Formats: sequence, C-alpha cells, structure tokens
Amino acid sequence: MNRFPLKSGEKIVFIGDSITDCGRRKEFPPLGNGYVYIAYNLTVAKYPERNILWINKGISGDTVQGLAERWSKDVIDEKPDWLSIYIGINNATKDKLLNRTLESFEESYREILDRARKETNAKIIMFEIFYVDSEDLNKRNVDISPYNRIIRSLAEEYKAMLVPLDSAFKEAVNKRPTCQWTMNDGVHPTSIGHTLIALKFLESIGW
Repeated sequence: MNRFPLKSGEKIVFIGDSITDCGRRKEFPPLGNGYVYIAYNLTVAKYPERNILWINKGISGDTVQGLAERWSKDVIDEKPDWLSIYIGINNATKDKLLNRTLESFEESYREILDRARKETNAKIIMFEIFYVDSEDLNKRNVDISPYNRIIRSLAEEYKAMLVPLDSAFKEAVNKRPTCQWTMNDGVHPTSIGHTLIALKFLESIGW
C-alpha cells in the first residue's frame, strides 16, 4: 500500500540552517546540494507522476530565533502544504556565547510552531539535531541532548512528524565508524551524511 503522503500540486517548504541551505543561494540553486536535493531526486525517481513543488529556505548559520524573525516571509507567505523544520545545532553551539537559554530556544520554537498552526494549513515535520563527537577535530563540548528533548516534546505536543536524526547518526557511526559522516566538525554532513538525513526524512513520512 502506498503510504507516501505528498501529492501532486502540493508544496513543501524546508527551513533551517546551513545543513538545509547547502549552497541553495549561491552555487547550487534552488535546492542546494544536500539532503533536500537528495530527497527531491529520490521522490521524483520513485513517484515521477507526482508534481510536488519543493522550496528550500535554509540560511547558513541560522538559529531558531533567526527563523522566528523571517517566518512571515519565508514560511507564512509561501502558504505551504507541508513544512519541514530542521534547526537547533547553532543554538547548541552558540547559545552560551550569546547568553541565550534553553527557555529562549523553546519559546522561539513554540512561537514558529504556533504561527504555522494558526496561519497555514501545513502538516509539520521536525528534525532532531545530531552531533558526532568523534569527528570534531576541535573537540568542542557540545551537548545536544537538552535541545533534542525540547524538540521531541514539541513535536509530540504539536502532533508533528519527527525525524529521529540523533539516534540515526549514533547507530550509523556505531555500525561504520570508519566512514566519514561529517566534515571533521561533527556538525556539517558529508554527502553520505546528507544521504542518511534524506533517507530518514523520507522514511519518517512514509516514503
């Protein structure tokens, strides 16, 4: 039975940071060359009869507070049928430097979810964030667990689909530790890492 829910004529908007951006505003328009592009290609290959509009609104370096600031233009005005939100790793790495708290992260995330619910009819997809400590050459102390707890809790509260990236990357690294999953920083995926994200995204929505 075909469970893939995206239908012809529908629009899906992806919003997030550099992991979503992936050069979509520069050398790789309009979808970038990361997981969004890979998921698009896989979907077209499997469902060529479905004419789905894919929009990438990722901006490198963004945080959830940044999404809140551009939410009207980049999400509400697009009138998406589907909305994919992948944000948080820059909060996990920068919040202390910016004197931001977990409460601020949750407040801004809740703000964008409330607006998506009230001002669009979009079905919402949310991503956990991931961090591969063994591949970070700078060996930063990045604790993503409190951010993922908030993301999981909000996904349940707002009845959003959840892409379980944290466990996906942990399992992948454990099974194949010799593979390079990120660009030596534990954060930015290689092409294989982006492929893993794309597959987990598609699996999570019934591809």
